Parts: sequence; structure tokens; C-alpha cells
Amino acid sequence: MTRNSYLFFHLFFQGIFVCLAQAPSLDMSAYADSLEQILSSEKNDSIKAGTNLQLINYWLYKDSTKARQYLDQGRVLSKGYPYLYAMSYYSEGLFYFNYDEHKSKVAYLMADSLLSKLQTKEAYVSRSNIWNNMAVHRQRNDDDKAHIHILLNKAIPLAEKAGDSATMGAEYSAVGISFMNMEQYGKAETYFNKAIYLLRGKRSSYPRLVSAYGRAAENYILLKKYPKAKSVLDSLYAILSTFPDSEHYTLYYMTKGMYHHELKEYSKALANFDKGIQSADGTHKVYKIHELKFYKIRALIASQKYEQARLLLTEFLKEEDMMEFYGNRVEIYACLAETYAGLKNMQNAYHWQKKYSTLSDSLHTSKLKNDINALEIKYNNAEKEKQIARLEAENEMALLSAKNNRLVNWLLGITSLFSFIVIVYSYFYYKKDKKLSFEKEQNYQNQLSKLKQEQQLLSARAMLKGEEQERKRMARDLHDGLGGILAGVKMNLSEVESRLTSTFHTEVNKIISNVDKSLKELRRIAHNLMPESLLRTGLEGALEDLCKSYETASFKVDYQPYEIRTTLTDSEQLTIYRIVQELLNNALRHSKASLVIIQCSQNENRFYITVEDDGKGFDPEAPKHKKGLGLRNLENRVKTMDGTLEIVSGKNEGTTVNIELYVGR
Repeated sequence: MTRNSYLFFHLFFQGIFVCLAQAPSLDMSAYADSLEQILSSEKNDSIKAGTNLQLINYWLYKDSTKARQYLDQGRVLSKGYPYLYAMSYYSEGLFYFNYDEHKSKVAYLMADSLLSKLQTKEAYVSRSNIWNNMAVHRQRNDDDKAHIHILLNKAIPLAEKAGDSATMGAEYSAVGISFMNMEQYGKAETYFNKAIYLLRGKRSSYPRLVSAYGRAAENYILLKKYPKAKSVLDSLYAILSTFPDSEHYTLYYMTKGMYHHELKEYSKALANFDKGIQSADGTHKVYKIHELKFYKIRALIASQKYEQARLLLTEFLKEEDMMEFYGNRVEIYACLAETYAGLKNMQNAYHWQKKYSTLSDSLHTSKLKNDINALEIKYNNAEKEKQIARLEAENEMALLSAKNNRLVNWLLGITSLFSFIVIVYSYFYYKKDKKLSFEKEQNYQNQLSKLKQEQQLLSARAMLKGEEQERKRMARDLHDGLGGILAGVKMNLSEVESRLTSTFHTEVNKIISNVDKSLKELRRIAHNLMPESLLRTGLEGALEDLCKSYETASFKVDYQPYEIRTTLTDSEQLTIYRIVQELLNNALRHSKASLVIIQCSQNENRFYITVEDDGKGFDPEAPKHKKGLGLRNLENRVKTMDGTLEIVSGKNEGTTVNIELYVGR
């Protein structure tokens, strides 16, 4: 697809995604129904105002008249509530977002001005979203640099001030899309990785995470990093599998179709594009189908199915919405020329190639005129600046004369104040000396506290080292000692069996079978005490073996490694292995989960572990859980690698554990 049409679809979906960003679920229809119920039963004006403004997001692309009614009702009800009143202008900006850029910008700036008076997290998040949308307006005018500048210098700092990682993640993803539009795919990869890191493991951010995964996979395809694209697509599918009716399957099938297209697996690509068209739903269903059909046409042409491509292109020619956009017309004309050439219909091929060339030339001419106008404006501004400089010079001469007169008066005043300043300086010097003494005492206390923490860390490391040495000794004793004895017993029984009559064969066979089971159980215990696969296949292989060993018919483990390096020390590998083993044990024993997703990745000297299950969940702050031996062991192992541990859980909501470790020091 050409850059213009590619940009059109990304801008459209980005605008819609910002509008829907406040929805906490992938199921927008159910979300809208719940808001309607609140509106019909609630008596409080502030709640009703907020609900009206939220419903605009859902109806904006379904029924603009109804969306306008909700906006007007919300503004009337929000008077007297500063935050909600400001948000009514924010919603007005959304209402005009795709139809009237000027009115949209005016409403956004009004909302930003009102919200700037409120020093709350909600106000910072809303202002961040406002500047995100203002950046999209610039991007729609083909100014990706301005789009990135606004996001990095306006939107993201406000999200950081609010401490809202979900909003930051969505905006980093938007920066990545802009770099994709400028064909700087390496820079785009960096920002998509930042977005995924901020959004991963947070259920409330799944719609944003789905978008980030989809666009990251698309960027990897453009970088021709196909294994990474496949890994990201698998992660995206793992999320969507918990939402079987989600409209976001369209994004997954579209990106997977692109992946197969790049691998020249055109039949698989076409199958995925068709699945995407069938699953398209939601407020922007038509636009999703158009994008998928564009990709499908390219796959049909590549696989030389020219007649099918011609039929789809003929449909596009009849759709006014499609043909209204210059970029779409350029793409359609180019595809028609290529299709008719493939059908050996050179007359029509020449006709469409000529239309394509004419339109491309006109677009180029239009851009040239815009560039000339920009240069003219720049020249006029320079002339005005020269005039301003002359006037300022004359003004400065007049001011200098007045300053000379005031200087004498200032000298007299300064002399009078000098004595007073000396007294004030002495007073502040005394206070500063006292403050320095206090800071020295605080510094001493901080150093003492740091030494205590280091001592505790050394104790934890020594304890874990002793524990691992004892595990190793026990594994060796079991394998070499008791294992050897059992093997000898088996051999002796086998020899005795050969000499016995048929009457005792069955009984002896049972005994030999029990000895075999004992040997297998002994080897399993020895392996858990000291995993040989860690030395044999490295950390990634050992973790894969560990996950497989826990799987049963009712307990599935989905292991997703990502760029785990082989430069980790033996001690680091063993600690990471024990952490994952402890988390698996907890999930198996306590969570009553049926699925556990384990994601392990490394970024330079940081190693990330995310373990998520669909179990019954628990309260991490409860005293009985804080005092648990398993949790204390887990915290000690994380501390030995200067890491951080985050547990997100709730009753009947599953459990997510996020761990960040420092390695390679």
C-alpha cells in the first residue's frame, strides 16, 4: 500500500482509538449499555453529566445527532463542577475531531485552559489526551515531525506528571506509528517496546495493549524481522483469546495476513484477510473492511488472481467515501493498471496507468505550491522581523536615557540598603550553618541505614547460597547413593526373576515395576533440587522444560521467551530459574488456575518476568500472605539481584506478578 493511503487508515484509527481510550473493556457495546442504565437510574447531576460525556465516545461514529444530544445534556449538567465542565469542551473536541478541525482545536484549547487550573491526576490525564489529539491533527496535515514533537514535549510529560502508565503507553505507541509513517522503523521499534512494557500485565489497559501489539508486529514486518513479528502476534492472540467476541480480532487477522504476505504465503494471507473482514465490527467497521480489502487486493495481485482483484477494485470505484481521498484514488488506479496488465488487457491497463500518473503529478504540483507558499510566508515574516528590530533599537535608546537618570537614585538607595543587607546576611549565615549541621546528621543516618540494608542483602545472599549448596548435596546423595542402591535392587530382582517358576513371575514383575517408579520419582526430586537442564541447555531451555513438567490436562502453562541472552552468569540463571519455579508452585498449589502465562524477556542489563494466571486471586496485603514462607523466599531472591517485585491481584480476578531484575553487572 502506498504511504498516503497507509497514513490515512492509521490516522483514522488512531483518532478513533483516542476517543475510545476511556472505555475499560474490549466490549464497547456492553460498556455503553451499562452507562445507559446508570443514566436512567442516577439522580446525582455530576454523575449524570459524566455519564452523558462518556456516551459520546460510543455514539460518535454510530449516530452523530445522538452524540450531540449527549454533549449538550452533559454541558448543562456539568455547570458547577469545574472538572466536568472542562471535560464537556474536551468531548466537543472529540465530536468535531473528524469533521471540523478548526472547531475541534478551539474546543480542545478551551478544555486545556480550564483543566490547567486543576492540579489533579484526572486533569493531567485529560490534558495529556487533549494534546495527543492536537498532535493527530498535525499528523493529518502530513506533519509527522510536529506530531512527534507535541507528543514528546506536551502529552507524555503530562501523563508522567499524572503517573498514568496506561496513557503514557498509548502515547508512546502513537509516536511509534508516526515514525512508521516516516519509514524510520528502527526508531518506531524503540517506542513500541516502551509502550508494550508500560501496558503489559494491566487488564484495564488491554485495548491499548492490543493496539500496541498489532502495530509493533506490523513494524517488525516492515523491518523484515519476521520471528519477532510472529512472537508479538502470538502475544496478541493470547490476550484476545480471553475475549472471543472482541472487535479487535480484525487487527490481529490483518497483521497476520501481512506477515504471511511478506513470506509469500499468499493463500494463508488471503485466508487471514477474509477472517478479518468477517470479524470486523464496532463503530468503524466499514473503515476496517476497506483497509483489509486493500491488503487483500495486493495479495490477489501477488498470487496472480487478477480477476478477483479486479472485482474488488471495481467495488471501490463505486464507493464515494473511498474515492474522496486522494491517497486512496492513487492506490486504486495503480492497482487497476497492474491488474489489467496481468489480465493482458493492455488498453485498460494503459487507461488506468495514465489516470494514476496524472493524479500523482497533480499531488506533486499541489505539494510544490504549498512549499512555495511556505517560503513566501517565511520571507514576509523575516521582513517584519527586521522592522520590529529597528523599532526596538529606537525604543532601547529612549529607555537608556531614562535609565541613566534612574541610576543616580539607585546608587543612593543601594548605599542606604547596604547596612541592612549585611545584617540580613549575618542572620541567614547563622541559619545556613545550623541547616548544614542538621543535613550532616541526616546524611549519617542515611549511611547507617544503607549499611544495614547491605548487611541484610548479604545475609539473604548467604542464606540462598547455603540453600542451593544443600540442594546440590542432597541431589547428589539421592542420585549417587539411594539411586545406585535402587538400581542394584532392580538388577538383582531381574536376575532372580529369570530363575523363578511361572507362579512367582507376576509378583516379581510388580516389585520391579514399583522399583522403576521409585527410581523415576527419585530422579524427579533430584532434578528439582538441582536442574541439570540449566547446565545442559541454558536458561531458556531449562525454563521451557520446567514449564512442560508442570503441565497437566487441567493445568496449562504458556511460556513466551523474548530475547533471553546466553551471557548470564550461572548464579543469575539459577536465581531466575528458582523465581519462576516458585511462582509456578504458588499458581499450582494455591490459585486453582487452569492457565498460566509466563513471559521472560531481556533488555540490555534488565531482565523482566511476568507471570499471569486466571485463578481465584488473593489479597497481597493480607498479613497471612505477607508472612508466607514462599513469598519471603521470592522477595529474598529478587532482592539479591537488586530487583523489584509487583503483585496485582484481587478476589476472582486472577494474579499478575511483574518482576524486574538487574543482570550482567
